[in-house]
Amino acid sequence: MQDVPVHGDPLVPEDHEEIKREELLALEQEVNGLRAALGSRTVIGKAIGIIIEREGVNETQAFEVLKVMSQHSNVKLRDVAARLAKGAQPAGNEEP
Repeated sequence: MQDVPVHGDPLVPEDHEEIKREELLALEQEVNGLRAALGSRTVIGKAIGIIIEREGVNETQAFEVLKVMSQHSNVKLRDVAARLAKGAQPAGNEEP
């Protein structure tokens, strides 16, 4: 009869608990990074839409405008996009 480790997973030997913790931490960090990237992408998309509407340009041109704004102000592109998106909202209509 095979011994079942204390943690209850018969496929992982007991001495692999530390590896499992490290893998879990790495996965949590990856998820947090992906969430941040998704949030950045969303706000950049909003800013591109605002530029398209205001300037009458296509998506590629709007991204270039946003990129130049970022470079000239020496501010990260996602931060420039966030400021632009926030400034375009009517007063009292802030997103949660």
